[in-house]
Amino acid sequence: MASSHTWISELQALVEHDELALPGSQLYIDESKTWAAQRNLHPKVLIRPRSVERLSQVLAYLNNSERDFAVRSGGVGSSSTKDVLISLATFDGFQFDPSTETITIGAGQTWGEVDQKLEKEGGGYAALSARCTFVGVGGSLITGGISWASSEFGLASDPQNLLDAEVVTADGRVFWASTEPKLLWALRGGGGGFAVVVTMKLRVHKYSNSIYTGNILFPNDSLGELAKAVSNFTHRTQDPKTAMHLYCLDLAHAALTGQNPAPGIMIVVYDANGEAHGRSDEGFGWALKIKGAIDNTKSMTFAEANQQQDNLKVAMGMTNSWMSGATIPHLDEEIVLRSWKWFNELLAKDPRQSAGAFALIEVMQPPAFSSISSRTDTAWPHTNNRHILQLGTGSFPGSPESDAVSLKVLADAAFEISLTHTKADYIPNFINSFNDVEAVCLIPPPCFDALQSAACRKAIDLTEYFVLGRFSARIILD
Repeated sequence: MASSHTWISELQALVEHDELALPGSQLYIDESKTWAAQRNLHPKVLIRPRSVERLSQVLAYLNNSERDFAVRSGGVGSSSTKDVLISLATFDGFQFDPSTETITIGAGQTWGEVDQKLEKEGGGYAALSARCTFVGVGGSLITGGISWASSEFGLASDPQNLLDAEVVTADGRVFWASTEPKLLWALRGGGGGFAVVVTMKLRVHKYSNSIYTGNILFPNDSLGELAKAVSNFTHRTQDPKTAMHLYCLDLAHAALTGQNPAPGIMIVVYDANGEAHGRSDEGFGWALKIKGAIDNTKSMTFAEANQQQDNLKVAMGMTNSWMSGATIPHLDEEIVLRSWKWFNELLAKDPRQSAGAFALIEVMQPPAFSSISSRTDTAWPHTNNRHILQLGTGSFPGSPESDAVSLKVLADAAFEISLTHTKADYIPNFINSFNDVEAVCLIPPPCFDALQSAACRKAIDLTEYFVLGRFSARIILD
């Protein structure tokens, strides 16, 4: 086995001097950080190639070595490894083609960068960008890609939206996945185990740039009234231009900012029909009428709407954290109340969880998960469910007891809150050790039996893309 000095020198010979960073440098610190502190394996080397050619050379070298390696774009998915971490941050290209209503973008940039570039070059259009600007393009797209606009246009990885992807395989080959359709199929929700995606071609949509959005805060004693009102809203409207988030969390991330933890209630409303509709009874006027409501809503651009949660980035790398995204078929007031009960009982059981615990109900419209013609169109076969129950647990590093509570409580939570929940009812963004990957219908390489039996029931052999089995099976949002 080559010494660290030898293989690091061999890697350095493949790239420019400033494309390799070692522990202690600012570049290494910035681009090896993981969202979940416990997932940071402190790689020995960070490689930040500036060209597809050098990335190809690095992958070919690593594939024939004994080194572990991983790839990241934004870091939210906590991609890490003990040997070589490859950052795609320099892959930040952007081209807008109004004649085809498409953008071709580098997979290493964040969605906030894409929003800004599209707003500048293609005003009047929107990509199905993530609802947090610091989320990386590549990782989010290959695990589904959920946007505020998904309620109207589906997931970013659906075939009508993700048109093509330029990839580099583990053996260093570079090509567009459309030339090998089974690979493009796998990239649509199948996770990051097949190749490194460096460029993506996406459909963009003509879209309003006057979105009624923002948050509305409520006192804790309004929970019962709010739960009923939210349930009624989801049952009476399927307007694809509306969506909503309902939070149960320490609203200011108090434990991270030195304030006293104060769990509260907040909804984030979203109405692409505009402010007049959003404030009406057909929109979210009902929420503004609840006693004690504090109105922080206004008209924003699409890019500004995606910036609302940017304050959450302060939590990156600060806590040991776990997240889960369960899907639910409908939303009634009992699900809301059970979510709050779960949250409050968790904090009572382990007060350290105030640093990382949250409950988030994502109210969506049917097109989000039903815009494909067949469940076999993508590697993640979608769901008949409509909404997302996103849950988080976590605490500051240093307490194995809290870590154990975090994972155990999260494993049981969706079953306690949504009484019809099954082990298949998860989105592919956050897959944990307790998830049954085959039931979720992701592709768990190199378990190729799953390709036959579970992953969309499609008999597709993707063996050739796992050269020497080098890419990991982890499903990440990075």
